[in-house]
Amino acid sequence: MSDVFTNAGSVSSVITRKGHSTASGKFSPSFGVHRGLIKDPNWPPAVFPEHGTAASRRFRRVELAFQVELRGEAHHVQGDVSEGGAMFLLGRKVETRHVDIVVKGKAARAEVLSASKQGTAFAHHCRFIDSAEALPVWEAVASS
Repeated sequence: MSDVFTNAGSVSSVITRKGHSTASGKFSPSFGVHRGLIKDPNWPPAVFPEHGTAASRRFRRVELAFQVELRGEAHHVQGDVSEGGAMFLLGRKVETRHVDIVVKGKAARAEVLSASKQGTAFAHHCRFIDSAEALPVWEAVASS
């Protein structure tokens, strides 16, 4: 005979946890978020952080279509321009070290720092050589 204080059968009323036995059971959710395997439920934050990589940028980027002049030849490109430089996408990798960034007829010389493959195009990252020369370009971007 059994009462309320003893087990009446083989099933226990208390669930005991003995640890994870499978590899998927040992998977940490925070590890998955940091590795990009699990979407972070807290991103984007309600208030953007005042520190970190996004907040540490010196210049704000503005996405737009503009022209790049390579050895006298104009190319219409898509990318972003900031007060300090620009990034543009082109179907081939640029061999020259210097390009002219043209926005609404205002041009500034820029130095190509790097180029990386992005899909079917190449992303070229460049910095304006002279900030005084780049100021009219940035004003043209800001007015659009």
